[in-house]
Amino acid sequence: MNQISTKIDQNESLTYEEDFYEWTIEQSQALRDRQLKLLDWDNLIEEIEALGREQLHAVESYLKQLIAHRFKLEYVNDEYCRRGWQKEINTFKDGIDDRLTNSLRRKINLEKVYQRAKRDLLIDYPELKTKLPETSPYSLDEWLQ
Repeated sequence: MNQISTKIDQNESLTYEEDFYEWTIEQSQALRDRQLKLLDWDNLIEEIEALGREQLHAVESYLKQLIAHRFKLEYVNDEYCRRGWQKEINTFKDGIDDRLTNSLRRKINLEKVYQRAKRDLLIDYPELKTKLPETSPYSLDEWLQ
């Protein structure tokens, strides 16, 4: 590696570590200008992979909340809270709808999300333990209706 490319590599790492926002601007500009030698490949790869994981996590998190709130509507007799739960369900659906792509859809582990939602719901409503289905009673599309 020559001295210039070593300096570029060091500057990219410093910018990435010290000012992430500035690094994103520099990297997006290098991409637009097709300046491949200016790209911080290792950190770009890491950030793109992290972005994908973050989107999947967001969808699964919204889905977990949606499942728990649907069960609250179905099993918990609390008229005062029902409207709030329904509004939250709408918010969770919107969050999923804004992020869900065909490729993300294939990555969702519905049973894992269902079990986590059930676990959290039973903390607040342990009396539902015998009422909740052991496995997800609905497909992803049915939960999202």
